[in-house]
Amino acid sequence: MQLENDRLFYALKYLNERERYVFLERVLNEVSFEELAAELGLSYKGVTTIYYRTVQKIKKQMKETDQWIL
Repeated sequence: MQLENDRLFYALKYLNERERYVFLERVLNEVSFEELAAELGLSYKGVTTIYYRTVQKIKKQMKETDQWIL
């Protein structure tokens, strides 16, 4: 479990501020895409695009981190 947490923390460090904000607000605070869009001055589609691309970045970074740990 600790290894998973460390990999996620490391992956989050590689995101830009807006990506990290959208991801964490959505996941931790369960803020809707509509609310995020209004807050950031973006469209619904813009926020969903940021979120889903960020999820892909995190997955990729975590996979790459696996390769140097093992």
